[in-house]
Amino acid sequence: MSMLLAVAKRNKPMASIYEINGKLYLNYRVNGKRVRKATGLLDTKENRNRVLKDVVPALEYKIKMGDYVKPDNKKFSYYFNKFLIEHEQDKSYHIRIYVYNKVNSAFGSRKVSSIKRQDVKEYLNFIDGKNATKREYLKCIKGVLNIALDDESVQKNVAENITFKKEQKVPVEVFSTDEVELLISKADGMLKNFLAISFYTGMRSGEVLGLMHQDILEDRICVRRSISRGRVTSPKTLGSVRDVPMFEKVKPYIEAQKKMSNSLYLFDYNGSFIKDVTNFKLKWKRLIADCDIKYRKIYATRHSFITAMLDSEKFKIMEIAAIVGHTSPQMIMTNYAGFIKNEHLQIDTSFDLFDKKSGQNLVKMG
Repeated sequence: MSMLLAVAKRNKPMASIYEINGKLYLNYRVNGKRVRKATGLLDTKENRNRVLKDVVPALEYKIKMGDYVKPDNKKFSYYFNKFLIEHEQDKSYHIRIYVYNKVNSAFGSRKVSSIKRQDVKEYLNFIDGKNATKREYLKCIKGVLNIALDDESVQKNVAENITFKKEQKVPVEVFSTDEVELLISKADGMLKNFLAISFYTGMRSGEVLGLMHQDILEDRICVRRSISRGRVTSPKTLGSVRDVPMFEKVKPYIEAQKKMSNSLYLFDYNGSFIKDVTNFKLKWKRLIADCDIKYRKIYATRHSFITAMLDSEKFKIMEIAAIVGHTSPQMIMTNYAGFIKNEHLQIDTSFDLFDKKSGQNLVKMG
């Protein structure tokens, strides 16, 4: 109730109490009209204090938030607040709140019934970013308007079925074998260990930061959590909760990092987990410059691991997908198609497709 009381104290009272025949009543205005409502409570000192402390602040908060406004007059911000409540427990809420607030800044003061499809499209066109970024904004707008639709404030969701022009796919950037060796050799301390583990496991940066000593086994690394922007969450998807094989090459770096750790987490600072991979950002930029190679984000360590596995021809695509935590092999095919060698050209071409015996075998198999 503290927030509700704060609202009541900051503003001129919107509601008052009075007595009729020994009973307490509320008096307030909504949409310019005076409303009188019985509390059902006897007029006693205890009940007056109860109404003033709990009932009046709650009522004023609802009036302020627009709960009593007619549906066709409710603003986007009213449904936006409901949208936030629905999603505040989402794992990625702390990341997406920036997008949510930007959307509310654009549409918050408008009545939902006044927002047209063209308004949404023009807003999305104004956003500087890739389609993936714009879809995050659109998802928020659709979500808010869906709540308004359920409340019958709008007849349809004008943000539905909005599409984007197909954009040219940006090639995955990876480090070459020589660059990987150079980066690890020139890095020092915690960054060296972080990069080596990232390069030799394909784990996402947040997953590496989320590693605890208990997750390191003799033959595998257990991926059970991720850290980003100071929040410890489960990994990105259900398929991201996985066990990664322990390559011999990574073991020395894990052991070195264990000796540096002073907490339950493998990577820590002042006895606590590292809140975000941006902790390495400045050192990473300096390292790239020292190595005199093209700048790529730290996330390219993961891309480099996947492409190296594909290039080795020692692993099936399904195995790679399981190791890196992709939900399906199709994601590997889609994102790393350019690195998949022409295995289909290595088949036995002496096989007679139209041989009668072959045809009989196919019938039996069917």
